[in-house]
Amino acid sequence: MIDRAAERLSEIERNLDVMAIHGNGASMRVLERAGVAGASLVIAATDLDEVNMLACILAKQAGAHTTIARVRDPDHDTDLALATNGTYPGVDIAINPDHQAAADIARLIKNPDSSEFDYLAGGKVQIVSHTVEPDSPVAYAYVRELNIATATLVAILRDGDVLIPRGDTEILPGDKVFVVGRRGVSSAFEWRAGREAKRLQTVSILGGSSIGYYLARALEPLAAHDVQLKMFEKDPERCRDLAEAFPRLTVIQGDPSDLQILQEENAQGSDAAAVVGHNDQSNLLTGYLLKRMGVPRVAVSLKRTEYLAFTGPMDLDATVVPRISAAAAILKIIRGDHVLSLALLKEARAEVLEVLAPEECPACRVPLRNLGVPQGAVIGVLVRRGQVIVPRGDTVILPGDHVIVFALESAREETARLFEH
Repeated sequence: MIDRAAERLSEIERNLDVMAIHGNGASMRVLERAGVAGASLVIAATDLDEVNMLACILAKQAGAHTTIARVRDPDHDTDLALATNGTYPGVDIAINPDHQAAADIARLIKNPDSSEFDYLAGGKVQIVSHTVEPDSPVAYAYVRELNIATATLVAILRDGDVLIPRGDTEILPGDKVFVVGRRGVSSAFEWRAGREAKRLQTVSILGGSSIGYYLARALEPLAAHDVQLKMFEKDPERCRDLAEAFPRLTVIQGDPSDLQILQEENAQGSDAAAVVGHNDQSNLLTGYLLKRMGVPRVAVSLKRTEYLAFTGPMDLDATVVPRISAAAAILKIIRGDHVLSLALLKEARAEVLEVLAPEECPACRVPLRNLGVPQGAVIGVLVRRGQVIVPRGDTVILPGDHVIVFALESAREETARLFEH
């Protein structure tokens, strides 16, 4: 671990089993002292894109096998560069946390029946979450009583804690339940949770940050389907840039946290809103105001995970933390080729893994009831030759199966060993 902040390095050394080096990660002298020449993987994740790219270039020249750079600025179009003429030859993989966060929010807005939403296994498997309403048919029911043959209830978020349910787990009002199954499972479960989807007519983006930029780019095609898109931004110059980049958006100059501006521009009439400014406290306040004003669905981006505990009482529908999204992408690379994708839940205390079962791994050819899956983990679904299988006790995992696994931090390593070869 290389960092210029000595105090931060001291804390890392006290809590983690790593070698800490004080210095500039974009210095060849410091990189050589860290032994970068023999490194299998170098990750550059400072707050400065240019420093990250330079560090990767130097590391690659020194002999590092693979380099990953955290790149946020939309002007650094590394995806295009890597795919065409290799403008950044030292960067093997570019991770853009803001782009990933915007993609997560866009999925939530486009799929208003769930508060979390993602695809796995090439789009064949869908993960959604729903908040259980007090009058829901599943409120106070036990998991074993649920009749959802095409899906698996794999996790419950309750009072800030992630639970992996068993048959005797009781579902309570206010629980956020995560369901995994074949594509379309959200519509099969939403009526049970108690929330009905509503067609989008107006979407507001509050904050012209890089997340706001990527989100506007992802949502702009909705304008062709008569969805009104509004962008609130305080800085006049940034407003001009956004209006030029996205002509189908209505760009409003004003402080997104100013209640008077929100009311004057009818923000309360939005069907969904994303608060993606630079300041966490301001984002939380604005999100809270929008919920009190009656906006049905509000998503908020946060830089610091410490604030996640406040989002539940504030009744926010979804939160994204860009660095957790980036960590998931990097962990996938570190875990190896058999981990196809990975997502993190609630401050990285739970993982959703899509694993390609290798030959001769302990999980293969054993009925699930005899497999010894750890207490804090559950096998969600399998995908075999394109077919989605909802597992039961007699289900057997075969080599080549795509296996969707939910695991708490406490069960992570034991679960991973089931798929090692």
